[in-house]
This record gives sequence, C-alpha cells and structure tokens, in this order.
Amino acid sequence: MKWLVAMAVLAGCSDERELSAPCDGDCGARVHRAGILDPASDAFHGRELARRNWDFALCQGCHGSDFSGGNAQVSCTSCHSEGPTACTTCHGAGPTSKAHPVHADRGVACAQCHVVPARWDDDGHILHAGVAITGPAKVTFGALASIATPDRVAPPSWDGATCRNVYCHGDALHAGGGTATQPRWDDPAPAGECNRCHASPPPSHARNDCATCHPAAPHIDGALQTGRTTGCDGCHGTAASPAPPVDLAGNRATTALGVGAHQAHLQGRSRLAAPIACSTCHVVPAEVTSPGHIDSAGPAQVAAGLGWNRTSETCATAWCHGPARPRWTGSGEVSCGSCHGIPPGDASHTPDMPLTSCATCHPGTVDAFGNIIVTGTNSEHINGVVDHR
Repeated sequence: MKWLVAMAVLAGCSDERELSAPCDGDCGARVHRAGILDPASDAFHGRELARRNWDFALCQGCHGSDFSGGNAQVSCTSCHSEGPTACTTCHGAGPTSKAHPVHADRGVACAQCHVVPARWDDDGHILHAGVAITGPAKVTFGALASIATPDRVAPPSWDGATCRNVYCHGDALHAGGGTATQPRWDDPAPAGECNRCHASPPPSHARNDCATCHPAAPHIDGALQTGRTTGCDGCHGTAASPAPPVDLAGNRATTALGVGAHQAHLQGRSRLAAPIACSTCHVVPAEVTSPGHIDSAGPAQVAAGLGWNRTSETCATAWCHGPARPRWTGSGEVSCGSCHGIPPGDASHTPDMPLTSCATCHPGTVDAFGNIIVTGTNSEHINGVVDHR
C-alpha cells in the first residue's frame, strides 16, 4: 500500500498548490507546485528552499525528521543518499567551476580557501542571523597560503579574480622567479609546469634535476625538504659520511666518477696517511645555499693546486702523490713506493736502505718495522713537513 500512497502524493505535485506549513498528517491536502522536481523550473525544490531561507524544518514536517519519508511516505534520500543537508547534496564531490577541480586534484583541502562549517546551518555558511546569504562563497585563506616567509610583503589576498601574496603559488617567494605567481581563478593552470610558482631552476640553483636533491619530497607544505635528510648526506653520501657514495646520480660503485676514491681518502684506507678532510680538495659550504654550492652547475670544483683532469681522472700537480698519477676511479694504484722510491733516490739516501731503517731519521713518521704511523686522524706522513732528525 505504501507505493500507492507515494504515487498519490507525487501525482498531487502536478497541482498548482503552494506548500505553506508542515503537514499534520494530511499531506495530500497541501503539496508542492508543479515543477518541484524539475531543476529547470522556478518551483524546483532547491529554489523553493532558498526562498524560504533554507527552512528544512518545513520539509521535515512531511518527510520526517530524518527525511526518510514521514507522513508523506516519500523519502528525500531516494535522490539525496546522504540526506538533504549533507555537503555532497549541494557540492557533489566538490565544485567544478573554474580552478576548483585542479586544486582538488592536487589534494588542496576546502579549508585552505574557505571556512568549512561543522554543520550546514552554522552561521556564515548559507545563513547569517537566520537570513539566506547570497553572492559567491567567501574566501578566507587557511594556513597554506599564509605560511610566513622572510620576504613576504603583505598578507595573502583575493580580489574576486586573483590571488596575491599567497605562499602556495610562490608570490611570497619574491626571489623565486615564477611566471604565474598571481594566478587568476579562471586560469586553466597547465599541469607539470614547475616554473609557474618558481623558476626552473630557481635563481639560486644551477641544476634543474630537482629529484636529485628533492627526492619524493612533500611539495608546497611550508618546509624546504632538501635531500633525503637535512644534512649534507641528504644529497650525497650517507649518515656515516657526507662524501660519496652515494653521489648525486645515485651511484655507489667506485668506478663511477662521482664516487671514485672519496672514501679511500676520507678514511685513509691505505694507511699511508691520516684521513684527508673534504676541505683539502673542495671548498666545503657552510650552508646549502652558500655561494659556489647549488648555484654552481657542477661537476664539483676541485682545488686548483691539485691539477685535476676530469678526462684522465688524475691529479697532475698534487703534492701528496708526488710524481704518481693514480686514477680517481682505479684501485690498488697507491702503495709504498708509488709516490717516492724505497728509498728515495736522492743524496740523503743509499739504494740499499731497507724499510726498517726509515725510523732512524723519521721516527715520528715510520715505526721500527717500516709501517707508517697513523694515530686516529693524525700522521706526520704526507702532511707537507719533512720529518727527520
């Protein structure tokens, strides 16, 4: 019988009668005007509700407090599955006008641009002091657009068409060099153009291989994620050492030019000298943004006095290797005798001197067995000063 009653009520919708108050059990006597279900009609129920200041209590009088049918036995949830007052009833999966979709696709929450009400009838949503609000939704910037930057010139603003001084589009990064830092809301916002918010690369960078130093980092969140960690090893090296491996290209093998003999020098693996500091061969930046670091296109600059030749992978004038020219990516090319003879061929030495005799004149450098003395990070061998009695 319920379907008969429902048919009777819906049939009554074709009558030109006005809904004036909640029904008291005789809903058939006061039903909607024709067109109540027609979105193109002036009598469409959405427009009718707006005219009545969104008085859902009037609807509930016939359709029940939960809109499931009530005395009318016609459920609003047959069309509005989450109920007439749910966000999705008016907004669906989200607004589709102008740049709404492109923001939603990138995970920008509604609350970043609007005050999101806890309930549909919160003041300032569709009602203010019980009166329906007309006009476009009010823009109230959230935390993302308002992130503080050292050179922000003004608070974020919206003039109905354009966003200005918003962090999320780079307008608060006034040295960023972006091409569209004050986008219009009707801007189609092409995808994949990194240079809209900041130059590609930014003015402070020489490289544009972003993922090398910003691998899988969260984007536009107010924090500059440089590398895998916040230290030097975020881009090269590991937590144990800032020098490769890993190099900027992700290489780990010593046969890669970016890796080579870095660790052999830093750890003093040959035991011919104390570990050699990074600053011996490179200028070590105090900060990531120090001049000569990320503003240099690479490869890394090597101290000029070493005579580094990238093609031959050798240092031509490195005092520490004497006349030897070991290849940076080679192995087993450095040992006693590769930098000077054993013994050296000069007037102070005789050809028949054994290694065990070195300590006679160089006791701080060599022990009685002919081994180079290395204590922790110290050694008098290959330190630029001749140790002799």
